[in-house]
Amino acid sequence: MGLKKTFCINHPDRPAVGICVITKNPICEECSTRYNGVNYSREGLAIMRARRKAGAGRRFWRDHAWFAAMVILSPLWLLMLYAGVFAIMRWLMQRGSA
Repeated sequence: MGLKKTFCINHPDRPAVGICVITKNPICEECSTRYNGVNYSREGLAIMRARRKAGAGRRFWRDHAWFAAMVILSPLWLLMLYAGVFAIMRWLMQRGSA
């Protein structure tokens, strides 16, 4: 069983040095971009950029969910704190007058 020589999808006369992890196409040295130790083609990089751009809005809210929760729930927490302090003060006043 022999090895089959693969050629670049963009340059049929050049041997492929890798396969793009996004498009799964064989690419030559000129077409290959290594990012974090992985081969990408120009098309693969464009697809990766588009995916990251599309997911940027969701990622913002996921990363800042604690802040949104604080802003939305802070009036409720303040009300609970006020009610708790008021209840303690009433208890102390009743205890002192008895």
